[in-house]
Amino acid sequence: MMQHMTSLLNEGNEVLVILGNEAFFPYDTAKFNSAVKQCIGHLGKMYTTNLLDLKKENYTASTFNAVIAIFIQPCTNDEFLTESLRILKPNGSLVIYEPLPEVRKLDTQLIYSERISRLKLSGFIVKNVEQKSLDKDSESKNLLLEVYSNAEDICKVLANKPSFEVGSSVPLSFTEKKTNVWKVDNLIDEDELLDESDLVKPDASSLRVCSTTGKRKACKDCTCGFAEELNNETIQGSTIRSSCGNCYLGDAFRCASCPYLGMPAFKPGEKVVVPDTQLTIDS
Repeated sequence: MMQHMTSLLNEGNEVLVILGNEAFFPYDTAKFNSAVKQCIGHLGKMYTTNLLDLKKENYTASTFNAVIAIFIQPCTNDEFLTESLRILKPNGSLVIYEPLPEVRKLDTQLIYSERISRLKLSGFIVKNVEQKSLDKDSESKNLLLEVYSNAEDICKVLANKPSFEVGSSVPLSFTEKKTNVWKVDNLIDEDELLDESDLVKPDASSLRVCSTTGKRKACKDCTCGFAEELNNETIQGSTIRSSCGNCYLGDAFRCASCPYLGMPAFKPGEKVVVPDTQLTIDS
């Protein structure tokens, strides 16, 4: 038992021993308590209570390095597990000695697999679920000989509290972090996309529009002379002048009243000629 206690307890640890509701006499656990005190040394502290008084003691949360329970009858009240989890320090150990048969013999009997399930549901970590009988552990059996007259079905179950405090929380930061997601190595010079014609300043006269229609198209009863001006431009010029300067680029760049609508794109100054094939009506 000393060898097992050494791996479980260290000098200076605080340990709580919980007894069942059965009538224990002080000498029943005297050998066991002496082994615990020897492991924790004079710097450690050991407390003893029973199931009925466990809640009444009102121990401070996260106080004990280990809680050791010794039951003659299986404990079916899970409040014992909840309280043990609360008063244990993170990574603290819970050791339970109790009769746990592998196969159920009575309807009300607690079996070993159920004890493991209850520990896990209560929040404990059980690393080794293999059933360990006290009858096969001579050292533990000798220390608890006065408690258990028959150690055949008495099992030793070891569980641990998680490494974090139960119910603890960590604040999450949702602040957007600015990172250079897009990185462009090769930037295009926009001026390279322009040709010489795009750089020609438009004629001021070509920018004049009708004061009534707001377009470079005279109104029906024009009296300001804009109609004659447009007529002269049509007669004198070899090509029609664009009011926006973009007509030659195609329909995507032409306004709604553009005379070139429907015609193909052409070079500035080029006379637009529609092929005869496009003037033929489809049969």
